Amino acid sequence: MSNPPADPVPSIREADATGEIAVLYDDIRSTLGVPVVNLIWLHLAMFPGGLDWAWLALKPLYASGAINSEAAALRDSLEVPTLPGITGPALSAVGLTPDDIKQIDMILASYEQSNAMNIIALGALEAYLNGTGAPQASVSDVSSSAPTVEGTMPPLLTLDEMPPDVRALVEALNMVGGRAEILASMYRHLANWPPYLGLISALVTSVDKDGRLEPVILGVVAEGRRRASRLAGALAIPDRCLKASVEDDMRDALNRFIDGPIGKMIAVVPLIKQAMPN
Repeated sequence: MSNPPADPVPSIREADATGEIAVLYDDIRSTLGVPVVNLIWLHLAMFPGGLDWAWLALKPLYASGAINSEAAALRDSLEVPTLPGITGPALSAVGLTPDDIKQIDMILASYEQSNAMNIIALGALEAYLNGTGAPQASVSDVSSSAPTVEGTMPPLLTLDEMPPDVRALVEALNMVGGRAEILASMYRHLANWPPYLGLISALVTSVDKDGRLEPVILGVVAEGRRRASRLAGALAIPDRCLKASVEDDMRDALNRFIDGPIGKMIAVVPLIKQAMPN
């Protein structure tokens, strides 16, 4: 399958999904309680049998509440630098309406929730594939299902669909925190409001340049993997085996996403959220 123009990694987009892949996407959205399927899942759908295998292995851990519990604890442990706030009048002055701000808040909430769950779930899968997870895990029903983030995501713009200045801004934002090999999808959603991207760019770039962001990202990745490895022994691994080549591709993808956009954006999103007006 070919990529849409300037998509960051090979993927099957939500709008293009059919059959079993579309059903899996619906289940992922519903289980994670968010209105979007994150890029890592869209990428895993490219590997023959990979998305189905991964989701079968992981869904019982979502159903038990174990993943959300660990994800919530990870988010609660974060200590991010404090940024100057963006005032309501400032948002209005750049043309954002109350409905715009509400939708932006929803996008931030969706990525904050799903990225933390993804690093736990996919980190457990990575640990299993690498043979580094706890051999056994006792996961009780903690009754901690994820709250539902209500809303409809705006179009996920490709870089080619953006005006040159907006594309440059998105690419610059993706450089914040390094790890820019994969383009974080959140910026592609927020590209529907270029003035907002301009406001947050000035804030998060300063934290990156003064060195305060990198320790947060490294801490997120390390703590996420530590929590995830405890759940590896509780995965419901399907009876059927993946082809060796697919397993290798999945292992590589999980490592790149956890070390890259997932770990980075878990640190970046709270920075942006706490700068929004209450």
